[in-house]
Amino acid sequence: MFLGLAWVAVISTSARAGVDAELAGVNRVRVAAGLPTLLPQAQLTEAARRHAAYLDRHRQPGADGQGGSAHTQHPGQAGFTGATPESRALAAGYPHREVLENVSMGYDSAETALEDLMSAIYHRLTFLDLESDQVGVAVGERSRVFVLGRADLDATCKAPPAAALARQPVDCLGRLITRDAYEALCADVPAEAAFEPAHPVACPGGMRLDAAFMRGVCASPPPGARFQGIGRYYQPCADDTRLRAEWFDVLCAAPPPVAVYRYSGHYYEICDDARKVHAGWLEARCAALPEDDLFRDSGRYRRPCGEDHDIRVEYLQEMDLAQRADLPSFVVWPVDGAKGVTPAFFIEEPDPLPQHDVSGFPLSVQFNPSRVRRVTDVAMTLSRVENGKTLPVGDWLLLDEHSDPNGLLNSHEFALFPLQRLAWGAQYEAGLSALLDGEPFSYRWRFDTAGTGMPLLTLDRQRRRFVVQSGRDYLLYLPPADGQPMTVLSSRSRHIRGNRVDIDMVDPNTLKVKVDATWCDRISISFDGDREAVLIPAGCPG
Repeated sequence: MFLGLAWVAVISTSARAGVDAELAGVNRVRVAAGLPTLLPQAQLTEAARRHAAYLDRHRQPGADGQGGSAHTQHPGQAGFTGATPESRALAAGYPHREVLENVSMGYDSAETALEDLMSAIYHRLTFLDLESDQVGVAVGERSRVFVLGRADLDATCKAPPAAALARQPVDCLGRLITRDAYEALCADVPAEAAFEPAHPVACPGGMRLDAAFMRGVCASPPPGARFQGIGRYYQPCADDTRLRAEWFDVLCAAPPPVAVYRYSGHYYEICDDARKVHAGWLEARCAALPEDDLFRDSGRYRRPCGEDHDIRVEYLQEMDLAQRADLPSFVVWPVDGAKGVTPAFFIEEPDPLPQHDVSGFPLSVQFNPSRVRRVTDVAMTLSRVENGKTLPVGDWLLLDEHSDPNGLLNSHEFALFPLQRLAWGAQYEAGLSALLDGEPFSYRWRFDTAGTGMPLLTLDRQRRRFVVQSGRDYLLYLPPADGQPMTVLSSRSRHIRGNRVDIDMVDPNTLKVKVDATWCDRISISFDGDREAVLIPAGCPG
């Protein structure tokens, strides 16, 4: 599985952050969510390094590039190491193709890159994956690549245990048994089960005689059995041996157990050497099979390994269950008590909200399939907390496996998108309710958006004046407008010599500004659409 680029920030000339900072950031996120940390893995790191180098060479931040996806490499281009994340992992020596990849480009720090990736729902769920426990991280000149993998599947693919390998079942007279049970049966066929037909000559009444018993009689007739030339006789032997009729009639009337042919005379051929066994023996064995011998699998298998091992689907499912067994029953993001949450979501590749250019920060919940089998009747709410009261946020959209436009959410994953961006420096309360395996479940939690403690200047009309303190950071927010979802991508400032204004983009609707005013004079910042913010240094006439 792989996901595309999140929204791309403006490229900075700052030195790139180290891989350690990237890994530490991802692991902080996982620990906050109640998940175990990811451990670095050499082959995954090499796969990530090669792809970061490829992206730096062939793709500019924000550009679609040939083929669209930042996860795709194209044969023939310099640095090509595999078209897909899984092929690049295998090429780097990783033993299986069950990897996840996150990519971002154009960020000047590990912190801002991670913040934006976590605001993008599919990227977030990759970092919060419940099965992954390994990672490779690479930082290029303009790109960051994260490749997640699994140690349990790593070990399985290197040396698959017998229980993991798919083997076709065997039909035991209408009942499917495992190949192991069949091989055990073939290794322990008792001597009495080996097929031997009855003696070819039956008793006068039709009773069949045991062939081995009759071979002994014919080879060495008991006393009184051999015909002496007077009276009636039978000639049941293959040679000319004659048996007195009186003796043979007595044998047929009251035969000893060893003389009776106990079987039907039918047989089955079994095992690799096509051994013939009595039909009755095999029918009895197949009718009384222990439960452990019965084939319960679906018969399906997958090939996740670089080598062509056919791994039973049920074995892989058991691995998934074991990998998630000790994890929480559910994971939410942002977590309860989170601070500095980004207020808005802009774009992700693929786009989970294609009909909206900007929305509020999405909330997500993942239920652990190892603890919860069936999730139904899911509802989520979001309210702003002001002066001890909760005020419901406007419209929102709940995505699940059915409503997700890209089909990437599974039956245990849900995302709530506020259709308007959240406020800066505000507190929100989220609510979640569902039926988990038929039992009611509810959970409430709170989080704060970024901007707390930083004054907010809102340019919500064509022109506004703001009084600002020199040397202090402010957030200058331009709400999205019709036809202009991204309002601060282009800005121009005017001021007299001696005054200064530092401008940094926080998101496509928000700037961080700081005025350094030596003289009492207005500072103008204008934007596309003719909006203008006029900053007046404190203590100066307006």
